[in-house]
Amino acid sequence: MICRQMYAITTAFLAVVGILMGATEAATVSASVRVSYFNSASNETVSQQCKSGVYGFNSPLRSARGAVAVPHGGSLQACDPNTTFSTAEPQWVALIERGNCTFAEKIHVAAERGAAAAVIFNTAAEGNRTFAMFHA
Repeated sequence: MICRQMYAITTAFLAVVGILMGATEAATVSASVRVSYFNSASNETVSQQCKSGVYGFNSPLRSARGAVAVPHGGSLQACDPNTTFSTAEPQWVALIERGNCTFAEKIHVAAERGAAAAVIFNTAAEGNRTFAMFHA
C-alpha cells in the first residue's frame, strides 16, 4: 500500500518544501528532495529528485534519509497532535500534505513521533509555489 501511495504522490505532486527538524538557520536555502521507492507494477526501484523546495527558516542545513512515512487515517496533513505515521523503521522521513494548520504544527507532530525530517508537499490545487517559512 505504501508503495502505491508513494508512487501516486511522487509522480503527481511531490516535494516542493523540504524541512528538517531542530537547530537554527536564518538564510533561505534551496532544498533537494530525492525519493526512491519500489514500483511493484514494473518490478523496479524508481528514484525521483526535486530541487524546487526550500529549507524553512530555523531548519538545520543537513541531509536526512530514511523510509518515507505518511500520516495514518483519512488525512495526509498531520494537523492532529495525535497523528501517527505508517512506519516501523528506526530512521524515517514524514511526507505531509500542505494545508489546514501551520508548517510548524506539522513539523512538531512529525518530530514528536521521531521523524528525521519532514517533507511538506503541495497538492495540484495549490500549485507549485514555494517560500521559506518560520517554525519554532
